[in-house]
Amino acid sequence: MNDTATPRKSNLKIYVTILFIILGVASCVQLSHYYVRLPEIQRLGVSGHMKKQADRAVELAHDLYDVDLDYSPESVQEVEKILAKSRERYLQDPDAKRSLTPAARSSLWGAYIGEVIKTVKKSEWIYDPETEVVLLQLSAEDQKPKFMPMKWCYLRITEGRPEDNVWYQFLLVTVDPHPSQHRETPKPQAPPGE
Repeated sequence: MNDTATPRKSNLKIYVTILFIILGVASCVQLSHYYVRLPEIQRLGVSGHMKKQADRAVELAHDLYDVDLDYSPESVQEVEKILAKSRERYLQDPDAKRSLTPAARSSLWGAYIGEVIKTVKKSEWIYDPETEVVLLQLSAEDQKPKFMPMKWCYLRITEGRPEDNVWYQFLLVTVDPHPSQHRETPKPQAPPGE
């Protein structure tokens, strides 16, 4: 009787081991499906996501506009030209609701501009989960201002005002004025007659 009990115990161990292997594989498959379904921003982190968006903008610029973007500050001028062309197409769109393209493309172009800003100014992408908005925060500044390059691009396409020029916006963020150009705080003046 002992001889038959030993093979049963041995077979039971094999079955339990196989069961654990199957459960482990099933769990891994389930997690990988979950991982793939996660939004890219959660999988890659906000910085990885924005870098990937910027790389997509480089591909788009090359494929659609025959423009080579190289992450140099001057390349933002090329993005401005691309956005000006997008503005023209946007104005010609007969649909009263307009297409969704400006919002989708604004995300790519804004990510590219933000990545270029990061090469000039110490900054980082931050994500606000409540509003689901990605911002670029200058981390070396005292008050750590935040910017929305994606919104700049969207406004450049949809509004097209002179102040919506992304090259201008880029310069406002990245160029430090010469010390002589800093505004001085006005000195309080005594009321007339004193």
